[in-house]
Formats: sequence, structure tokens, C-alpha cells
Amino acid sequence: MSQEKELTGYPSIDKPWLKYYSKEAIDAPLSECTIYEYLYENNKDYPSDIAINYLGRKISYKELFENIDKTAAAFLKIGVKEKEIVTVALPSIPEALYCIYALNKIGAVSNMVHPLAGREETLFYFNEVQSRIAVIFDGAYAAIADDIGNSSVEKVIVASPSDSLPVALRVAYKLKVKAPFLDGNVFQSWKTFFREGKNTPVKAVKKDCHEMAIISHTGGTTGEPKGVMCSDKSVNAIIWSLLKSTQHERQQRFLVQLPPFINYSLVNSMLEPLSCGVTLYLIPDYKPAKIGYYLKKCRPNHINSIPPYVEAMLKAPEIKTLDLSFLINLSVGGDGMSKESETLINTLLAERGSKTRLAKGYGMTELISCATFTYEGSNAVGCIGIPLVKINCKIIDSDTNQELSYGESGEICFAGETLMLGYYHNPKATEDLIKLHQDGLKWLHTGDLGYMNENGQVFVTGRIKRIILTKGRDGQVTKLFPDRIEKDIYSHPAVELCCVVGVPDQMRINYPKAFVVVKDKGTDKNSITEEILQICRENLPGYMVPDEIEYRDDLPRTPRGKIDYRALEETAKET
Repeated sequence: MSQEKELTGYPSIDKPWLKYYSKEAIDAPLSECTIYEYLYENNKDYPSDIAINYLGRKISYKELFENIDKTAAAFLKIGVKEKEIVTVALPSIPEALYCIYALNKIGAVSNMVHPLAGREETLFYFNEVQSRIAVIFDGAYAAIADDIGNSSVEKVIVASPSDSLPVALRVAYKLKVKAPFLDGNVFQSWKTFFREGKNTPVKAVKKDCHEMAIISHTGGTTGEPKGVMCSDKSVNAIIWSLLKSTQHERQQRFLVQLPPFINYSLVNSMLEPLSCGVTLYLIPDYKPAKIGYYLKKCRPNHINSIPPYVEAMLKAPEIKTLDLSFLINLSVGGDGMSKESETLINTLLAERGSKTRLAKGYGMTELISCATFTYEGSNAVGCIGIPLVKINCKIIDSDTNQELSYGESGEICFAGETLMLGYYHNPKATEDLIKLHQDGLKWLHTGDLGYMNENGQVFVTGRIKRIILTKGRDGQVTKLFPDRIEKDIYSHPAVELCCVVGVPDQMRINYPKAFVVVKDKGTDKNSITEEILQICRENLPGYMVPDEIEYRDDLPRTPRGKIDYRALEETAKET
């Protein structure tokens, strides 16, 4: 840790979080190279180390580099040019990583999309970037095969989870899943594509690391999904920052729970560990209920997860007797977690022999992935960590853009090398999100409310994006804060999940309705309802007390695992 200094009262100037970092991490320059070069330089001297364990199939770093080159040759063979955008819609299979690194090596761009996005959304992603080439998952073939002529795509490479499986599992997969008929012209199998690149020379392109390397997409929960342009420099800045500040040793094991179309998974759970010689355990169809089996089978040292997947550990019977001493780091992001759940997970880890505590982070696709992380000594319950070493943070009054001091709540903003280049072909949306402040820096306005303490720890208290207009009893229009209501509902011990939405109403503009999942399905709902409403009446203004409480067995989630409040809003409108 560096030496503490006297505070001015403004976090973006004081940077109190730097006391948790070494002088080397603070002063060292960021890597000026491509994503592929970062991988290669850190692993070229360890060819026999295992890069990927794919359901028992072990792929060494030597084989990884060979397959990247073969994939690059195949792309060049079909005419992929420098800066061309190729859409990659694959689950967590080795071929996804071959494509990303191969395209990066030859100077092309990977457009990462959900492998099962559906016909309309997939065609939208193709046409948005005018992809001529797409690599898709065989399970998505039927959805788009008949409509591919309505897109910009001229050739589709169809990869299967079976392509890299061990022989026995490959046979079992093919018996279970019928392979699609491919015409060999527009639609081509991965194996044919891979084979036809043979003897095509591959030479790494010397590209500017500040240019676009990957296009990811926002989750779509705040409107139309947008393409986020990520540069080599911004992706490597995240990887570099985390590797400078966390403990990763070569050949440790990393269980990948989330798919590669999510930056949090692609960057933090795949590109980052591969860049330091860790072995990835890839599972193409991850099932959170099988967490006990995965832990016993893989014995991972590292896991990046989301709240529902971590909370599944509390219900897994195998974990009650499993020694978790192998688990060095368990991190959660993507959505908030209650203090109760965090405490229960930490208790479970300690009881099962792990020396780690649940680590938390905060990020956005527009920040490439995480912007904060809870390192040792900065992991207070309820906080989302401290800013990464090369990232600046401030809390502002969103009406004036003036920076607030420690402990004062406002909008959380970030600046630094990990900012996206912008939204693809959408400068207006970019300008709405990233603003030039008087300090001369470009700041990303997260839309989340929170505060920072004098140790540099950040706490999220709500979301600007979910403010709902309503009318109080006095007839005055006022703001309704779903997060604030949810906090009080979560304080009831019987509540497992909840989400509050606004229901349109002629008299009140909107009124609050709560969707609730209880921990014990046999609980008396009538008594719980009255108790929840009493808590709300005691702690909230009258206009924030829910008019309705609807109980459900579960709540809908977005592809990234967050509670889909937009879907619940639509449901509420229909009832």
C-alpha cells in the first residue's frame, strides 16, 4: 500500500483508493499492444501449460496458438480484411476464443452477440455492422437459416459444442443433437472452414491499439441494445489493472460460468486469466443448480459470477460436506447482492475451509467490464470496492455536474483508459452518456446513485434510471424510487427476491407494485403482505408504499442475469 496523504475533500483529486495499491502498479505504464499480442507475450515460453480444459479435453497454450493461427488462416482464405467486422455468436466453447484472438491478430473486429438471440435480434446485429461473415452456434441455425438472405451476411460458419469435445462426449452429443443440413455454400461447418484455411500464410497485423477491436452490446434493459466499441488498449487496461492487483499463478484453475458475449465474462473470466497462464474450465451450457458438481469436478481457484449463481451455492447439498480450501477468489458482479446473502456466503466459505471472502465489483459494458473491485482490506460488507488503479471516480450532483465530497450521495461517474470508444454509429447516445467536465476529462455517467467514503470505497444506493413519476396525496408530482422501496421489502426475513415497478394510472401517473419471491413457498402470504406493508409505512413516504404485492415462484431475468424489471413493467401494464 502507498502512503496516505491529506484529503482535499474531493475523491477525484485525492484518489484515496490508491493507498491500497503498490507504487509499481500506480506508476507503471499500461501495455501498448493488441489483445492477441498480450496473450502471446505472456505465454509463448510456456507451450506445455494447459490453456483450456473443455469438459475433459485439455488444450495446451501451444495448441491454443496453433488453433488461433489455423482460424486466422481460414478467415483470410474466405477474404476477411483488416478492420472488417465479423459477427461471433457462440457459447463458451474453444472456437469462440479462437475466433476472437484470430480476428484480432489479422486486424479484424469481433462483433460479439448472444448465440441464442433469436431471429430478429440476430439479423439486427448482422445488419447493424454490415457483417459479411458470421460464426454461429449450431443451435441457432434453425432460427436464422430461412432469413439469412435478409441480412448482409454472405457466409455463415456453423460451430458445434461437439467440435472440440473428447471423443466419447462428441459421439454422445451427436446422438442427442441432430446436426443441421449445411449447403456448403452460404452455410459451412466449422470443421470444413477450419480445414480449408490450410497453407494460407498468416501474418500478425501491426495495428493501432487505440482502434476498435471488439464490439459488445448493452443488455437492452434501458432501451434499444447498442454496440459498444472496445479498443485493444481499453481491454488490456482492464486485464493489466487486475493482474497488477490480484493474485493469479500460472496453471491455477478458473471456472467460467458466463458466456463470452458478456464483457464481464469475456474480459474478466477468459482474456484476463489466459493472459497470465491460468487454465480455463469452459462449460458450454452452464447450469447454476449444478454448482456443487462443478466445484467437486473442477476444484476451481477462481470464479467470477453473478448473484443468482453465487446464491445457488447456499442450496447445493454437495457443498455442505465439500472442502473449499481450493477456492482462492469468488467474485460477484452484474447486479447488487443483499447484505444478508453476502454474509451467508462468507459464512459458508469459512465453514468449508476457504480463506477467501466474497469479492464484489461494479462495472458496465461501456467501461469494458469492471471499474471497481474489493481487494483485501477494502472489502466492507455492502460496498462495491475501490476504483481500479488506472480509473478515476467521482460522485456528482447530477443537476449541476459539481463533484460531491465523501459520504455525500449523488451520481457515480468514472473516467480513464477503460472507457469505450463510443456506441457504434450512435454519437448522440455516446454524448448522452460520456460528458466532458470542467476538469478536462471525459466522464461516464453511470446512472447509478451512491457515495464514496474516505477510504475510497464506493457504495451504491440506487439507480437514477429507475426513477418513476407519481402523485402524492397532495396531488403534487414527485419521484418514486423503486430501489428504496425494494430495500425495505428485502428487510423482511421471508423475502428472497423482489422488484418494484410503476403501474400506469390515470389518477397517480404511476403507482408502485412489488413482485416478491419468498424463501419458503409454504409461507402465509396474507400475513407477510401486512408485515411488508407495515415496514414500508414506517420507513417510506405514503406515496412509496406499494399498492399491490404479487407473489411469484421466480422473477424474469435478462440474458446477463439481472432481474428484468422491464419485463415486469410490461406484465404490470397488462393486469
